[in-house]
Amino acid sequence: MRAIEIDGLFNARAASTTSPWIVRAGSPDALAADGEAALRALGVSLILDLRERAESGEREHGVPVRQVPLYGSEPPVAGRLEDIYETLLRGRGGALAEAVAVLANAERGVLVHCTAGKDRTGLVVALAQLVGGASEADVVADYVLSGVEVRSVREPYALAVAAAYPVAQRDEILRLHLDSPPEALEHALTIIRELGGAEAYLRRHGLTDEQVLALRSKAAQAASVRS
Repeated sequence: MRAIEIDGLFNARAASTTSPWIVRAGSPDALAADGEAALRALGVSLILDLRERAESGEREHGVPVRQVPLYGSEPPVAGRLEDIYETLLRGRGGALAEAVAVLANAERGVLVHCTAGKDRTGLVVALAQLVGGASEADVVADYVLSGVEVRSVREPYALAVAAAYPVAQRDEILRLHLDSPPEALEHALTIIRELGGAEAYLRRHGLTDEQVLALRSKAAQAASVRS
């Protein structure tokens, strides 16, 4: 994934610089007219929102949105990243497969986001990329890029959350909200392997043969553009 600059987005990367099948970012709620035009020019025609409905704010853009709430409950504000990822993988396979299916079914590019674009987005993008043929190393390398981008935007919020908890919990809370440590996604990948691998995991939760083939085709096209 390559970093892109679009007004109103942060932590934004795309599978390719020409008509990418997938773009990932933090919340695009502040995307204004210029940013929307740039996103559409890139080939994005749909936004996949992984947040809970109560998290969504007023949208300033007109890009169609498909919402797939990944947690199915109020998002955690404290806890260990590895535990949160494992909980999602073990308990929310249907939502994860539904989100990946949106990417497979889309006729053009999709912008995937949550709030910061690193955790929920990171899992969905990782699963889609793995089915598309990406290596685990490449998936982890993409995931870790979010840390610096997110910290510059989300640090005041994270510090305020951490201040409300006992001192012993604060480092883990800051890690949850600000960091993308490789070991966190590597733990998730271990769970995915334990559950049969990305493709088998998603098929078990509803991904179809046609959607698997679509993901592979989209990833192959993006690779040909990069080469």
